[in-house]
Order: sequence, then structure tokens, then C-alpha cells
Amino acid sequence: MQLRVQSFETVTSTNDLIKRAIEEGQPEGLAVRGLRQTAGYGRQGRAWESPIGGMYQSFLLRPEVPPAQLPTLSLLVGLAVRRAVAVLVPELEDRMQVKWPNDIVVAEAPASLDEAASAADEGSACGEGPSPLCDAALGDDSRPRHPFHKLCGISTEMHARALCVGVGVNVARPADAASVPAGKNVPVYLDELGFCEGPVEDRINAVADALCDQLAIVYPLWCEQGFEPFQAEFDGCSALSGRFVRMEDLSGNVLAAGTVTRVAPDGRLVLRTPEGVEVFASSGEAHIR
Repeated sequence: MQLRVQSFETVTSTNDLIKRAIEEGQPEGLAVRGLRQTAGYGRQGRAWESPIGGMYQSFLLRPEVPPAQLPTLSLLVGLAVRRAVAVLVPELEDRMQVKWPNDIVVAEAPASLDEAASAADEGSACGEGPSPLCDAALGDDSRPRHPFHKLCGISTEMHARALCVGVGVNVARPADAASVPAGKNVPVYLDELGFCEGPVEDRINAVADALCDQLAIVYPLWCEQGFEPFQAEFDGCSALSGRFVRMEDLSGNVLAAGTVTRVAPDGRLVLRTPEGVEVFASSGEAHIR
């Protein structure tokens, strides 16, 4: 697949421009980037302003595949993001995981209290303040402990019989990061993890280019063979495998609860309840207990 890239300084959201292109009948393969978003939004309609520091990129896709295959697309894009970041920051590969259904997270690095304290004193890898990883390792009781931190979010929307896929990657911590809502997740940024050489715009474009390269590899194979060729790769980097989770809807109602055993070939999350029964979850947010 040959991608056509359009780049903008400021947009309402890259998803808005992709949806407009869909309505205009443009063919698949369009990728839209914006350095800033004034009305960005993610899964389940959560909205925020997106300052310089993140990679904001959306794609127009028109896959000719069975409808039952479509739920695995967000998992595929997650793998493409993970591959792209690993090309740029190889030492992160073993710590990056795909969190069903649409996030990339970074597992906390094992560290002694002395090592964590030293890292906090020295600041992040770019010298711009302590990393959230260090704060968590120090056991700061003012914030909840998290087994991992969010690096990327993915949204997949059907629009006028085509797909709008939006990807946001935390590349550099914004100067006013305290004013940027993090939702229920603790964010982490690539500049805090060693990717901090050169102007921030160049780093953002490097991540965006790497993602385009990886998507151009995995998407045609997914269209031809479905998710099966990627099943083992996903299982090997799944953030929820072996964890007890509660699946909740937007109102906080529990849809299912159990230990995650795998992701089914159709993209559903498979849980084993305390009674030993397997249940399949196709929607909801996974909350780790």
C-alpha cells in the first residue's frame, strides 16, 4: 500500500480531515498529520486539546474484508505502532506491550529504590524533569501504582462505509503537560525513555514515518489473510495476559470479570472466570484489579 501523506501545523483533529476525505470519495491510503490539534478526540468520544509533543496521525482505509475481521484492525495498528517505535528505540521493544483493544503501554522498568531515587534526582533522559516511571518506582503515595504507562492511543471509526484510524503517540512531554488531561492513564513520553536527540518536530515526523512504513507492511497482509499471521506476535506482547480484569461499560457497569487468557482470532478478549468458565469480551474498558 502506497500512503499519501498530508502534513499540517494545526488542525481541529486529523480524524476530521480523514472523514472529510472519505466523504469526498478519496481512495484509501491517505495519511494526515498535525503538529497541534485544537479538538482532538479518542475512543468513546473523549476530547482534549493536543499541543506540540505528540504524533497525531490518521489514516483513510477501505479494506475489502469480511465484517467479522474488522475488530482486529485496532490490534493490528497497535502492533504496527510497537514495531515502529522499536525501530527508533530498540531498547524499548521488550517493555512495550499492546493493551487490548487500542493502547500501547510501557511496562515499568525494574529498579531498586536507590536507582529510582537517582533517576528522579537527575531528571529524565532529556533533562526535562522526572519521568512518571521514576515517580511510580519511588512509591509516591499521592498517585496510584500502575503496572505500565500509556505511550499511544488508537481510535478506529467506521464513517461512510470507510475506516478512519487515528493514532496518537507521546513523543515529547509538552511544556504545559500538567494542564493536559491524562484521563485514567499515567502517560509516558519517548523523550523520557531515551528518544530525545534533535528538534521535537523531527522526532515527531520520524515516528510518523516509521508508523507509515510498518502499516504499509502489515495492512496488505491483514487484508489478504486476516489476523492469523499476527496472532503469535500479539500474544507475545499482550499487556493483559495473565491479569485479572473487570470489563466495564461507560457507566461503570461490570460486563465481565476474570483472568485474561488470550485474544481470540476475531479480536475478542478471552477471560477465565473464577469458576473456570471462559467468557468472550468484545467491548468495554479493561480495568486491572
